[in-house]
Amino acid sequence: MAQEENKKSNNLIFILIILALLAVIGYLLFNNNQKSTKIEEQEQTIILKNDSLSNKVAELEGLQLQYHSLQLQSAELGQRNDSLDAKIIELDNAIASLKKGNAVNMKKLNAQIESYKKDLVAKEAEITQLKEDNKNLKSSIDTLNQDKAVMNDSIDNLRTVRSDLQQKYEIASVLKAESLKATVINAKGKELVEDEYKAKNIDKIKVVFTLGDNKVAPKNKKIIYLQVIEPNGAPLFDSSLGGGFFKTSEGKEIPFTEKQSIDFTNTNQAVLFTYSKGSEYKIGTYTLKVWQDGNLIGTTSLVVK
Repeated sequence: MAQEENKKSNNLIFILIILALLAVIGYLLFNNNQKSTKIEEQEQTIILKNDSLSNKVAELEGLQLQYHSLQLQSAELGQRNDSLDAKIIELDNAIASLKKGNAVNMKKLNAQIESYKKDLVAKEAEITQLKEDNKNLKSSIDTLNQDKAVMNDSIDNLRTVRSDLQQKYEIASVLKAESLKATVINAKGKELVEDEYKAKNIDKIKVVFTLGDNKVAPKNKKIIYLQVIEPNGAPLFDSSLGGGFFKTSEGKEIPFTEKQSIDFTNTNQAVLFTYSKGSEYKIGTYTLKVWQDGNLIGTTSLVVK
């Protein structure tokens, strides 16, 4: 009986030992499972943290690219924006810090990112306005250039008209030698009026004419030139007898035989030249030309036989 009770007692102890072992094993298994779960959660947190930082780096780099774009646009508009340069440098530092794994306050970082985004919107609006202003300014400059071109054309036209008017005025103001006639005076001082003159009878040549009515010509001193041209086409001129050279309206210098200064009064005043050659005249037709202000105002002839 006692042996049987000892056996039962031993069985009970064995069972208790087994139960204790099972309990220990169960605790160990539970504890190990808890540790594994905690490790997995920590690993997951690290992964999430890395992903979050990577996203923030990408987001900051995207913002930096936008600032670079605005910087280029600003430069194209001829503007220098120091605040854009400063923002790009800030982002450079922030990105470098995140990539190094430095501790970061995520809430503060998110607030800073939002600040960058708002600043970008404001800067984009500024540049858009600058572009519009530049466009309007260019349009205004183009309009001004067109107006200037039109004005220059008008000025050129006015100059042309003025030049034409000046030319017409100069032409209209040229005097006319009317009733131009050439006769001769013999050695006795008698005037001969014939169609042809004997060379031996000519002591002087007399040229007379009246200045025609001209209301355009200024009433002032006028220089009248006389050219006596021999039959061979050579003009007679002698500086000792009052001859010389004058310039025509075309700028050509030609010789004159005599000249005189008169006060033009526009009263059909008469002008008289008497010319003494001092030697015998050649046979043939002499041409006599009268000039004023470089313009030919009358021509006549004299025949010597």
